[in-house]
Amino acid sequence: MRFKILLISVMLLLLIPLAEGEFVNAKEVTIKAVAVKSTQPPEGAVINISVIVTSGKGRVFVSTIPYTQIDMQGSAQLAALTACDLLGLDFTKYDFFFTIKADSPIVGGPSAGGVMTVAVISALKDLKIENDVYMTGMIYPDGFIGPVGGIPYKMKAAADMGAKIFLIPKGQRIVKVQETVEERKGPLIVVRTQTKDLDLYEYGKELGVKVVEVETVQEALAYFTGYTISKPKGKVNLFKYSELLKKLADRMEKDTRNLYQTVESYGVRNSPDELNRAKQLMEMAEESYGNGDYYTATSKYFQAKIELRKIYYEMVIRDESDLEREINDIGKEINATKSYLLSQEDIGIESLQIFGAAQERVTLAENYLYLARTSENRMIYYLALSKERVESAKVWLSLLETIKEDIPLNLDDVKRRAELYLSQAQSIAVYANQIGGYQSLIDGAEDDMDSARKQLEEGFYAGAAVSAMNGMVKASLSIELIGADKSSIDSKINSARKASEQAISEAEEYLTPVLSVAYYEFAKTMKNDTLENKILKLSYFKLSERLAKWMLSLSRYYPESNVVKVEYNLEELNNYSEPAASPTVPKLPTSNDVEKIIEGIEAIPSFTAVMFVVAVVISATYMTYKRK
Repeated sequence: MRFKILLISVMLLLLIPLAEGEFVNAKEVTIKAVAVKSTQPPEGAVINISVIVTSGKGRVFVSTIPYTQIDMQGSAQLAALTACDLLGLDFTKYDFFFTIKADSPIVGGPSAGGVMTVAVISALKDLKIENDVYMTGMIYPDGFIGPVGGIPYKMKAAADMGAKIFLIPKGQRIVKVQETVEERKGPLIVVRTQTKDLDLYEYGKELGVKVVEVETVQEALAYFTGYTISKPKGKVNLFKYSELLKKLADRMEKDTRNLYQTVESYGVRNSPDELNRAKQLMEMAEESYGNGDYYTATSKYFQAKIELRKIYYEMVIRDESDLEREINDIGKEINATKSYLLSQEDIGIESLQIFGAAQERVTLAENYLYLARTSENRMIYYLALSKERVESAKVWLSLLETIKEDIPLNLDDVKRRAELYLSQAQSIAVYANQIGGYQSLIDGAEDDMDSARKQLEEGFYAGAAVSAMNGMVKASLSIELIGADKSSIDSKINSARKASEQAISEAEEYLTPVLSVAYYEFAKTMKNDTLENKILKLSYFKLSERLAKWMLSLSRYYPESNVVKVEYNLEELNNYSEPAASPTVPKLPTSNDVEKIIEGIEAIPSFTAVMFVVAVVISATYMTYKRK
């Protein structure tokens, strides 16, 4: 009887690992964050965020107590994904469990994204969080910290809880606040509100808190843990991609010149301005081609083709029957291209980017064709865009013949990434609308998200991912550019360029990120003379970086990054006097200072090992029982 009881007890013990299987190899970190209460007038609040990281399948679970006004699921997903990307880890190999606790209802959303990313990195790398460091700032997919609102309220709440250092997004030292002013006019007291500038450094001194501007999550991590992420400097060699990009330019040049000859043969009378623009664009394309900027040349030829196509349609479309015939012909061309794309099941990491570019472009072509059918004033313009977009999809598909070897891909993984990126784009766009982001960029992001949704429904997962990433970039920039001047935008462009180069250099160790390089080259050659061009330049650098990281993550090659000790003394930072105009970023160590942290997550005995030990115990016990 005693042996039976022992046997049952041991079997029950064996069930424990099964019941807690999701938390095998778990690491947990708790970090304090700040938020704004959903009350009037606004007040700051300190919240506790715990994250548990386990082996898993790339799932993110979020529990908020109490429920926030904006769902934090998007911020948690982006924090987990960004942390893994920065560390060179496979996001799909982990599960993430976030618990957000507050004493009262708060306004949630992306403003805690930076803190959540620091927490995930700390959990993955087993780092200790300093309790007197606080931070507010959203996280971008490239690891940069984005602007947020309500900073003075948050800082006050953090100071009340003993904060010594308060990290804010770079460029937000001066914020606008409203104050109530009472003015006596005779027997009356007039109460009015006015807006004034608040210097957060000076306000921090009043509260006994050192305010530090940070630009990236790596900088924030240094203040929270004393460690940062070490990566070599990236460098892009465009010459390596010359033959591929030259092939695109050659194909587009040939098509453009053929269309130009067709237009000339009709004898242009009514569209001299359009023809001159087309000639100028072709000359610019030739110049770019001569400089070896082949994708820029491809883009200029594409723009010239649109002008030429408009002229052509204005000459050949004379009545409704001509229009209907042309619309039907383009529709057939779009459907044939879509059918081909849907028939391709054996997609690899090299071909993925080509299919992504083609799928996105053919979807745009279909959208423009719909606008051509329904528009009254710009019918010819949309028809030309539709025709040239489907043609550009074919140009990209011409690169498939250059692929000699490819790494097979699971399309479910591509779909999952696309859905995740779309979710992030939606979350950022909601937040951008709430805090007054640049509306034109938000509108562009909405268009990209609509395109991503349509492609997901049709099974164009690569194109959906590209469109969703484009939406993420635009929605993020709509927030990032709030209050930015030309000099700060130039600084952002420089940072984005370096980040793009770093991502491409990491990716090209294992694959050929031609789409990412194409967008990098286009941004690099773009003029920096107008605000519009600056924003386009910035967005293409960021999209280039995002595409390189996307391909690297799907390829399953991960150049894991180390976390290294930084050279600064937290106590010295706490005992500051006058703040500098630009706070000093923690200095990265030299090679002699590198101190590696234990890589990965420490393993605990697996279920199989436990069974082996228990089996030995049972056997020994049984033999003892028999001898008795």
